Amino acid sequence: MSRSKNADASRRAEEKFAKAKQRDKDIMGYQRQIQEAEAAKLVRLRTLRLAKEAADKEASERAEALASIETPKRTRRSKAAAAAKSQS
Repeated sequence: MSRSKNADASRRAEEKFAKAKQRDKDIMGYQRQIQEAEAAKLVRLRTLRLAKEAADKEASERAEALASIETPKRTRRSKAAAAAKSQS
């Protein structure tokens, strides 16, 4: 009978061990999924940030280019200068 008890105890211990091992495997799989989702999210956010930075840089360069183009300024002549020119 002691062999039967030992075999039963051994079988129960192995079943507990197998359940614990499966639970650990499930937990590791779940953690891996979370890590992969986080990595995908970071890649997506990094891509969006880089696209925004590129668009901002392009807009800034355009604004600088437009600002660098000088618009001809109208100069006012004084009445004295106009009179002197008309007398010449």
